[in-house]
Formats: sequence, structure tokens, C-alpha cells
Amino acid sequence: MTRPVVHYTRCPSVPTITALAQAQGLLQEEFRDEPDVDFEFTSVGFSPKLKYGAADRLWLRNAGHAPALWKRSLGVACKVVGLAFLEGRYPVLSLHSKGIASPASLKGRRVAVFHNPDSPFDLMVAQQLKIYQTALQSVGLSLDDVEPVYLPRFHPGAVKGSFLLSLFHKGLEALESGEVDAVAASIPPDGGFYPQLNVVYDTRLAPDRVSRVHPSVLRGLVVSQPLLEERRDLVVRIVERLIEASERAAQAPLEAIQTLAGDLGQAPEGLAAVYENIPQGVRLELNDDYVASLAAQKEFLLRHRLIEHDFDLESWIDRSILVDATALHRQRQAQTVKV
Repeated sequence: MTRPVVHYTRCPSVPTITALAQAQGLLQEEFRDEPDVDFEFTSVGFSPKLKYGAADRLWLRNAGHAPALWKRSLGVACKVVGLAFLEGRYPVLSLHSKGIASPASLKGRRVAVFHNPDSPFDLMVAQQLKIYQTALQSVGLSLDDVEPVYLPRFHPGAVKGSFLLSLFHKGLEALESGEVDAVAASIPPDGGFYPQLNVVYDTRLAPDRVSRVHPSVLRGLVVSQPLLEERRDLVVRIVERLIEASERAAQAPLEAIQTLAGDLGQAPEGLAAVYENIPQGVRLELNDDYVASLAAQKEFLLRHRLIEHDFDLESWIDRSILVDATALHRQRQAQTVKV
């Protein structure tokens, strides 16, 4: 009889607690001698897969929340068991020559929306629109006050180096060619010095979490319903190990940043320049602020028709896994102290 396989994936482009736990060897240690199931740990980007057969029904994914919302809206049976909110710098940029010094000056202007026409769900469209909305709302405007210009994300074969750097160069190209007046793109630490650019607004300045949230900020741990129904115990043990990884990161934050930077192929100082308080930002929680941010994002995606079908958010969240994993972690800590 073929042993079932748990497919555990994570986003390859952003820091996650799963990447940290893997680098620390915690997940491998936990499941190395599992008697009746195999684990497959992979780092992979967004997949539009909606149907899962017997061989791939058992899965978890630690990545941005927006693709998970899209899948759930189309009927994929899964649950959110944890959320992480990693703050970062997400500015709206313009050339000095355009005279756009503040969000108020964006009114009537053309804003770039880079998109992937081949994807059924475009994470970057969702992100850029939310960044523009936050900037505009800071001065009482809305997306109706600007002209979105949809541009192909990259020319075929043009992607070289990090995704962040590639997107920035594409944005700079659109600004300098005159196609648009503003772009939502971060200047990467390895992007060089660009004195001709104006930072019109940075969403990090927004006073509340719901305004700051967008697909690259809020991440989740999403688990397939079959895995929860058939082997809930494994999910609890996974999350317990993620809690352990979070505590290690809190005790040695510089080491955690170095580990995550190595996983992403970046310099530690570069990673720290883009994201804030990384050890806390990758930690899984289900507090009211995080859930409210997820609810706000669902409504935003629905309003802009980036997802088609509404669903009950609270029933999508399984809070019991984090509760039981926390209890298991305390039990294991107590046993370690006794030994």
C-alpha cells in the first residue's frame, strides 16, 4: 500500500516561519521517523490548482493570503490555521519632473498596474491596487480618481535577478517612457541611487493595520480539509514546531534574519531594510487585528472583482489548531525542564 504524502509548500519570495523552521531542522526532526506518512517540503510560487485528487489531497501552504482567498472563493476545501503580519516599505513612486509630491497630486494621473495576463488570479494586481487605494484614501480620494494603466509585468525572458529588483526596473522604465505618472514599487536595497524619484506615499505610514494590509504583508498557513479531517494531529505538531521556531527567532533575531536572507538569496541588511521586525512579523497568530485585516482584504478583492464568490470568513478559520499547538508546546517545554 502506498504511503500518503503531506505536501507542505511555502512561498519562495518572502520570509515565512516555515522557511525558518526548515532551516533550523525542526520540521525534519519532528517527522523524520513518522511511521505511516511521508512529508514533501517544497518552496514554490502560486499555483492555480483547484482540484486535488487522492494523491495530493493532504497539503499545507505558508504564503500570502490573497491566493488562498481566491481558492476558497472557488470552493477549495481548506482552513486558515494561522496568520502572520510582516510590515514593510511599499511606496508609490513618481519622477520629480511630474510634480507629484503628495497623494493629493495623484488625482487624474495615470498609475501603473503591472499584471500577468496568463494567470487566473493576479496577486500583483491585488497588491498594487490596494497600495494606491491606501495612498489616495489618506487625502480623501479613491481609485476612481486615478487612471489605472495595465502593463505586462515583464517582457518575455527579461526577468533577471530578484523579483523585487525586476519589478522596480520595470516601473522605472514605465515612468521614464512616459507611459504612466506613478508606480507602486519598492526601491530594492540593491537597486542603486535614484535621486530623480519622489516617494509620493509609503503605506507603512498609514495609521491603522487595515489600511496597511495588502497581499505581501499578510500571510497565512492554510491547510486542506482532508488533512485536518484525516490527520489533524500532524497539523498540530507542525504548528507546535513553528511556534518553537518563532521563539528561537525572538531570542536570536539577527541569526533569524541571516537565516531567512540566505533562504531568499539576499543580503541580511537588504532584507532588514525592506521588512520591519522580521522575527515578530513571521510569527503565526489569530488575533482580532489580523482577522480584521483578512476580512478587509476579502471585501477589497470582492469589490474589485479579483475574487468572484463571497463566503463566510469565520467558518474558514480554524482557531483550535493554534490553541492545541500552543498547549502542546508548553507541555513539551515542561517535559524538557523536568529532564
